[in-house]
Amino acid sequence: MFGVAPAISLFGVLGNIFSIVVLARQGLRRCSNILLVSLAFCDITFLVSFNGVPKIIYEAVWNHEYVGYSLLETDILFVAFSAFMFLDYSFGLMGLTLPMLITVERLVVIFFPLNFRRIITPARTWAAVAGLALYWISIFLYSSFWQEIRYEFDTTKNVSIGIIRKSAFFEQHLDVVAAFEDLLIYTSMIIPPVFTVVGCVVISVKIKMTSLKRQKMTTKLKTGSRTTRTLLAVCAVYCVTAAVVSLPLYIPQYASYSLTDESPSNIGKIFYQLVNTVGCINSSSNFVVYVALNKNFRATYVEIFRCRKKQKK
Repeated sequence: MFGVAPAISLFGVLGNIFSIVVLARQGLRRCSNILLVSLAFCDITFLVSFNGVPKIIYEAVWNHEYVGYSLLETDILFVAFSAFMFLDYSFGLMGLTLPMLITVERLVVIFFPLNFRRIITPARTWAAVAGLALYWISIFLYSSFWQEIRYEFDTTKNVSIGIIRKSAFFEQHLDVVAAFEDLLIYTSMIIPPVFTVVGCVVISVKIKMTSLKRQKMTTKLKTGSRTTRTLLAVCAVYCVTAAVVSLPLYIPQYASYSLTDESPSNIGKIFYQLVNTVGCINSSSNFVVYVALNKNFRATYVEIFRCRKKQKK
């Protein structure tokens, strides 16, 4: 995790920054660009927070313990750890649900080509993205109260150790916590992937039927088709990621989604690393998809660098 994931994440952060620059240059009046910029922002936030120093200190350096720090230093590290985990989960899962909005946008474009600009507007697209962000931020703002830092004296080391444990708030609201965890799983790992897969199949079939009817397509249709292929590729990568990330649903004895699992098994730890690595690959791959499949994206990308070279000269 602490060698492979940061390397993948560094590439992903740079790639997503370039994606935002190129998509903004193309214009954010296009709803598809708004969704892709939002996805890139979520991916950047997830990759940075996932590899945050406070998280690495707690999970790797001291093996889920704070050893050798003063009480104030431990409190600061815990607050920083909680903040990075909040950003990690909220924007990470928002990035895993945005493909559902991308699928909706493409379904409207494919089935209502003459009216889609009136149905899906930039203002409505931004509102949908904001609503999704508010949902995930609310979920993990509540779950941030599930853990607290406790100090336990280690007689073998003769020092006090800071350990993150389930909070009293968690213990007092077990029914609500269970309901929230079920809601989290359904709205991140079940509904979005199923909807996206079905939507992509419907879109692909519709495109195939249309191409059979129109052997000679106009330039406009070809451009729209390129955009659709790019977005379908993004959704395809997402679906593979969702399949891996959803493994704990089918083998719960080996892995868990719980945010408060204090003693995972060795196999559970392996699955945790696998899921995290796949998540980093997913968040880092979209730039490659854009460059490989979207001619307009490549042209804009090259144009930006050419302009900078001319300015330097």
